[in-house]
Amino acid sequence: MKKLSLAELKGRVSWGSVFGGVMTVLAISVLLSILNSSIGLFMFDPLSGHPASGIGTAVGIGSAVILITGMAAGGFVAGKLAGMDGMIHGFLVWATTLIVAVVLGVFLAAGAVKMTANALGAVSSVTGSVLSGTGNAVGSGISALSEEAEEVFGKIHFNATLKEENIPQNIRAALVKSNVKELHPDYLKKQLEEVKDDLSKSVKTIVASPQDTDEAVNDFLERLKQRAENLSQNIDRNDLAKAIANNTNMSKTEADKTVEQYMNLIDNARIEAGKQMDNLEANLQKAVQEWKEIKHKALVAADKATDAAARSALISFFAILFGAVLCCATGAYGSRKTQERVDI
Repeated sequence: MKKLSLAELKGRVSWGSVFGGVMTVLAISVLLSILNSSIGLFMFDPLSGHPASGIGTAVGIGSAVILITGMAAGGFVAGKLAGMDGMIHGFLVWATTLIVAVVLGVFLAAGAVKMTANALGAVSSVTGSVLSGTGNAVGSGISALSEEAEEVFGKIHFNATLKEENIPQNIRAALVKSNVKELHPDYLKKQLEEVKDDLSKSVKTIVASPQDTDEAVNDFLERLKQRAENLSQNIDRNDLAKAIANNTNMSKTEADKTVEQYMNLIDNARIEAGKQMDNLEANLQKAVQEWKEIKHKALVAADKATDAAARSALISFFAILFGAVLCCATGAYGSRKTQERVDI
């Protein structure tokens, strides 16, 4: 058995042969990818109910065939040019081609060398577009959910106005001076305005993060419930009478009459505000039910997309693996043909 030196071992790899094999893969991929694209375009029927039906499957199968065909031809060329160790040279063609596909895929994402990367799409799509397509689907899915959330919750409107009551100016000034916020003439109106602002902020949160919709809605409903409970609390008549007596020149009879009139006004306004908040809660609950249906449909679609991506990834794995085996086998066959010719 002859012992080989390190220099001789290094010389056994013919990178020129590997380069020739890679160029063969790329050339065949360019040619067949054009044919594959034309088949996909012929299958597109804009007049049918599902114009793109079957195109993805056909193009995916075509890409796998292109990969396997190109690898087989590239491995054979590299093995035949090298004339020795065809299996190793075929494997190097396979590995180098995949690296080139990944590098060009990065350039494609950056917007450069699009023509070259598109030409190599038949090879790189078997590996890269499974991931990039899934990522695009996820991004599109999130964007679609945001639009759906804005459509469902953005149409909810809350009326923060109350019927204006004629409150004498001296009574209004007396209630303001009391420093009891519940007695302030505009207390109920401010509470409703806070509810409207809170609703607007909650809707923005939902649109920005549709995955957190349930939490945002529950938090808002909890705050709404607390505000409704605060509004339902009765005003202390003694505090009201004291505020009017201390800050006006009314007699006791006039003050008692004013207290009774103002209590009626407050009760009517509180009932109206309560109705508005109840309507808001009902509309929000209705929107939540609609949102649950939309989210369920989105989850079903996402599950189907995930299964399709998993199947594509599995097919891609076996196609690439088979391409490696075939590349090695055709490389060995090519080198054997060269050796037979030299022997002759």
